[in-house]
Amino acid sequence: MIDEKTKEEYNIGDSETVSAQFAIAIPIALGLAEALIASLLLIGKVIELFGEKYVEASEVIENVKNNKYEYYKAAIKNGILYIGPAIDYPTAFTRVYNFELDVFCKNKSLAYTLAQNVANSFPFGGFVRGPDKDGYSSIYFYHYHVYKYITSSFVYKLPCHIFFP
Repeated sequence: MIDEKTKEEYNIGDSETVSAQFAIAIPIALGLAEALIASLLLIGKVIELFGEKYVEASEVIENVKNNKYEYYKAAIKNGILYIGPAIDYPTAFTRVYNFELDVFCKNKSLAYTLAQNVANSFPFGGFVRGPDKDGYSSIYFYHYHVYKYITSSFVYKLPCHIFFP
């Protein structure tokens, strides 16, 4: 296959496999061509969560750093960090604040600001810890944790992470 925009060639298997994969492959806002998404599907580097495609973070980290988008959905599955579609700041905030879901940010400053804004928005306040570097995927990614005060003496750690490269 040849990417019409970049003229790069991708060898991703026989024509039956390729056409089957293209039926479910959609480009996500990571700067990836459909052909590359299809090849990543073939080798198990793409998963589907909540009806959307997520790509193993180690496969797209350079695209994230160089992309115009600042925030992405993220998820950890089987100990591997995956990055999903790009989202705007209000969606990233809501994802962490209301749903306690992971977010991947383009850089450290964006990640910290998001974490701090979420922590500051809780009724009794909160705080940020990090950056930490746990073992997700074949590459370790820095991230922040958000804590909120339930009462003046009881603290709850949100289970989500705010990752950055």
